[in-house]
Amino acid sequence: MRSATTKRSVGGLVAFVVGLGASMVLVVGALVVGGGKPAPFVTAVPSGGGSAVAGGGPDKPAPAPDNELNIIEKDFAISADKTTLKAGSIKFNITNNGPSPHNIEVVELKKATDTLDPGKTGNLQVDLQPGTYTVICNIPGHQQLGMKITLTVQ
Repeated sequence: MRSATTKRSVGGLVAFVVGLGASMVLVVGALVVGGGKPAPFVTAVPSGGGSAVAGGGPDKPAPAPDNELNIIEKDFAISADKTTLKAGSIKFNITNNGPSPHNIEVVELKKATDTLDPGKTGNLQVDLQPGTYTVICNIPGHQQLGMKITLTVQ
């Protein structure tokens, strides 16, 4: 025969497991309804205008010359200083501002950077002809979490 204390402990464990299961159902439901995409990040701009930090800020890349593209990655978004480029040789300047490792891949070219640890930077040089290109973080699951942008090359 079980004591009253044992019955309360088992009852508490059952209530905890049921509550945990219900919480998981709510989280999964929210992801399904929301499309599984986190909200895009927004850079706060001081009231005097300009960027939050000189050079563009932690979430917004500084403007790059025509033949370059500045990209900031974080969990789980990619931000570029522009999405329309002139055809030709383009240098991607990538900064990982997230707490997780990230990289960049130009899907149509199957060219990617090495994986960048948090706080690290890297570059990728590619030749882009006129068209549309998809740029992703190709670490498993990161594209599905929102790490994808589209570039238009003219």
